[in-house]
Amino acid sequence: MNRKEFIKTCGFSCLSIIGVSAVLPACKPTKYVQGKQMGNKLTVDKADFLKDKNGTKNRHYIIVKTESLNYPIVLYRLSDSDYLALLLQCTHQNMELNVNGDLISCSAHGSEFNNKGEVMQGPAEQALKQFPVTHDNEKIYIQLT
Repeated sequence: MNRKEFIKTCGFSCLSIIGVSAVLPACKPTKYVQGKQMGNKLTVDKADFLKDKNGTKNRHYIIVKTESLNYPIVLYRLSDSDYLALLLQCTHQNMELNVNGDLISCSAHGSEFNNKGEVMQGPAEQALKQFPVTHDNEKIYIQLT
């Protein structure tokens, strides 16, 4: 294979990979929101979970950022009335974690956690920090204790 054919083949391969990854469900963009903090409570709008303007599709989780914490919080919507907030700080060596659907992982040493913060794979041995969550019709409140 000459150089020109090689470059052409590699280019088509790269474009194919990009095209396929665009339709994979794991490649959905993550929603980041800035939480509004009042005292020890962080407030998030329930509307942040909406994917479309009609309100027919909801996100499974969002990432909440706040200036008072060094790490973001993943807020899972488990049902219409059940939410779970986890600090995205690895319990092994305090690295920031990555969220891929129901799997939370550490890129430093490979620790993995489920969407309840439980260790699925070490070297981490402790579960992730959970925050108490309450809500009303429009807002979700994360108690930063």
